[in-house]
Amino acid sequence: MKIKPRLQELARRYRPREKAAWQGIAALRDHELLALIIGSGQANYNVLEISKKVESVLARAKTQIAKSELLKIFGIGEAAALRILASLEFGRRLATTHTLDRLDSPAKIYALTRDLQGKKQEHCLAFYLNGRQELLSRRTISIGGLNYNYLEPREIFAEAFVQAASGLILVHNHPSGDPQPSDDDLLFTEKLARIADLLGIKLLDHLVVGRGRYFSMRENFSELLSV
Repeated sequence: MKIKPRLQELARRYRPREKAAWQGIAALRDHELLALIIGSGQANYNVLEISKKVESVLARAKTQIAKSELLKIFGIGEAAALRILASLEFGRRLATTHTLDRLDSPAKIYALTRDLQGKKQEHCLAFYLNGRQELLSRRTISIGGLNYNYLEPREIFAEAFVQAASGLILVHNHPSGDPQPSDDDLLFTEKLARIADLLGIKLLDHLVVGRGRYFSMRENFSELLSV
């Protein structure tokens, strides 16, 4: 059997706990969230490898999965199986008691990104929406100097396909506090809108968040989004 590296031996950016602390819990992929729920791996088989197996089993399940199915997975014991099932049940209960938020105005998006104000680094976020402009997920795309020459569109659109999103809204902050977009901001918005159109996804807006205010490309440069 091929020996898998221990979690401690992986680069910090691949460790779910460190990644969540650095980028926020929303930045974690499904198997990384599962890794946090499972907690620990086995000798020569780290928790990320186990969580990928669990993710695969959950993806194939057509109905609610039984505990016995989880226990068949190497590395999943009684306690871990119950934690996974409890998390799934909690998510189901939330889904049936809460309606999805309709993000049909820049002000609503801005209200969800107030945590970006005062950040000393630029953060780029993407909000993925269904056809009714209801929020499916929020993901952190990048942290640090936002260099559009190196920001890969595939990093933005990969999650859109995972979520089967119809549209997305991009948001980034200006640490200076001034939300006025730069020339690069405008050019990237137009480029992203064209790529989105080719992929059958709509770029609905691009917000620049400053200190106490925001700038909406939809409200001010709608022609950049109308490709």
